[in-house]
Amino acid sequence: MSLPRSVPWVAAALMASAACSHNEELKQTPKVVAAAPRTAPPPAAKPQAPVAEEAPQAKADDAIYFDFDSAVLRNEAHPVLQRVADSVQRRPKSLRIEGNCDETGTVEYNLALGDHRARAAKEYLVHLGIPANRIATVTYGSQRPKDPGHDESAHSRNRRDDILVQ
Repeated sequence: MSLPRSVPWVAAALMASAACSHNEELKQTPKVVAAAPRTAPPPAAKPQAPVAEEAPQAKADDAIYFDFDSAVLRNEAHPVLQRVADSVQRRPKSLRIEGNCDETGTVEYNLALGDHRARAAKEYLVHLGIPANRIATVTYGSQRPKDPGHDESAHSRNRRDDILVQ
């Protein structure tokens, strides 16, 4: 599959290089420093204030799926996005939408398509009242498949946006 004539090569190359540099940042893992073993018992603990609970990460069903070569939201994506919007409106949270593709197509094309998919979900959530500055988007193209298979069944599971509530 080649890039459609409507997508300029320069724009696709810029998006691919931006996504790759962003992915490199994500691949860096923090260094873990082991704590020295304690030789004496710790002093009596003071009562601590309750710790705020961490925001839950997305559930497995907080994903929306797309048709082949499309960034148009399916009808079944609307209730998922409405549920996400309702959750974010109840408690201030931020969202990260990760656009993904199947392995069909070039790296550049899939990065561009993943970006279009993530932006489509973001636009819908903004339409539902979520401030745009609380929604981040990223594209992974075909770099993070949910299903490693090479058939249509696997491809259909990989054409998705993952929605992470942070």
